[in-house]
Amino acid sequence: MLRPYQTADKAAVCALWQRAAPQQGYAPCDAARLDELLFCHPYFSARHTFVLEQDGGVHGFICGCTGEDIPHGAERGYFTCILLDDGDQKPAACAALFAALEDSFRLCGKKYSAVTFFNPMRMPWIIPGSPGFEHNNRPGIPVDTPLHAQMLKAGYTEPAREVALYRPLADYAVPGEIERLSRQCAAQGYTVDLYDETRHIGLAEMLLPLENPDWIKSIMDAARDKQMLPVALCGNVVAGFAGPVYPEPTGRGFFAGIGVAPKYQRHGLGKLLFYRLCAYEKQQGAKYMSLFTGENNPAQYIYKGAGFTAASTFGVLLKPL
Repeated sequence: MLRPYQTADKAAVCALWQRAAPQQGYAPCDAARLDELLFCHPYFSARHTFVLEQDGGVHGFICGCTGEDIPHGAERGYFTCILLDDGDQKPAACAALFAALEDSFRLCGKKYSAVTFFNPMRMPWIIPGSPGFEHNNRPGIPVDTPLHAQMLKAGYTEPAREVALYRPLADYAVPGEIERLSRQCAAQGYTVDLYDETRHIGLAEMLLPLENPDWIKSIMDAARDKQMLPVALCGNVVAGFAGPVYPEPTGRGFFAGIGVAPKYQRHGLGKLLFYRLCAYEKQQGAKYMSLFTGENNPAQYIYKGAGFTAASTFGVLLKPL
């Protein structure tokens, strides 16, 4: 029986997570952590959550979310996760769960069901090839999984792919070529430093032409909270950023992105910023870094040059409703 989720199902869903989630690559979560990530999340809603019940037990679960304040939230509902016990991972069970979630989005007036990094409900996963290291969210569905094929069959399209990159930091050191680049930039009047509002100007003005609302919020919040924020400078004017710098409780060095204002590009500042960011993260105690980037994004050559390797590829999925 497929039915809406009820609060009384929480323990059974937690047990299902313990059984099924690690097999799908998700990070292990006890009841308290699952509460934090899912059931107590501000965007969790029972109206977009369904369970598959059989013989009095929960053998399947699907969850999504909506919100007018989420990017594209006026027209999209966001798929968060689906879990099925091994014996129940049949196309019909998946299709029924997909349909229930999609119908709930339609009832809210949404035009699309989407699986993208814009979903604010972030479920951590284990980086393949690492000693159990976590990344804090999935930007889509791993392309090498049955779920990816099942969603394409259910009418989802794949407008883009994201590649997850990973690097342990134990052996990281800024290479000599970056030191030489730093000297070349300095000769042209460009430097990299940690942002200091008493000495540096133009942070907000640098961010605006990059047209990324997430960056504007996260970087301005970091500056307000006086977090370590590496910036590229032209004199005392902020030309670009990387970071902010802080190791997450998992040991992962956080990464919001790299941005250089258009008028200051083509000087190697993005590359210089990223290598310095990795050094700062290691200095602050991070054990590793992980990030995702568009499959065709030229920035991946900066990341791979710093020793990052591809760990997984995700399909960004979208279905008209």
